[in-house]
Amino acid sequence: MPKYNLTWQASDVQLLEALLLATGGEGGATLQDVLLMGDAVDGTVYSLEEITEGLEKLTAVGCITVQKNKLSLSPEFLKEYEQATLDEGLEEESVRPLEKLLHQKAVTMEAIEQVRANVLKKYKLKNYYQQYLEQYGG
Repeated sequence: MPKYNLTWQASDVQLLEALLLATGGEGGATLQDVLLMGDAVDGTVYSLEEITEGLEKLTAVGCITVQKNKLSLSPEFLKEYEQATLDEGLEEESVRPLEKLLHQKAVTMEAIEQVRANVLKKYKLKNYYQQYLEQYGG
């Protein structure tokens, strides 16, 4: 039986933030661009496992979509994120909007299985990750 990580990790928030910055909230970005942005922001170097689990979860809950070789933020997620950042000024909490948004989304085994079978199976994640490591020495 495959193992599933159904809880949100700090690396998931960082990955989503890197994608948000890499796309500027519009269009898509290659995995390499997202990884470079994560590194540029705070020196984060993701393992293949962190990337795989993060993409599975973020895709399963509808935050991101995968089209050909690009990762994109879903329009629904962008609306939620915009609202969360507007609400941030009204609240006393110290939780960042991205983190708060993710913790409101429940990840299920079924959703991850769907993503693995229908989305990430076609996306050559290991190849893109390997290219990144070869080019930038991760």
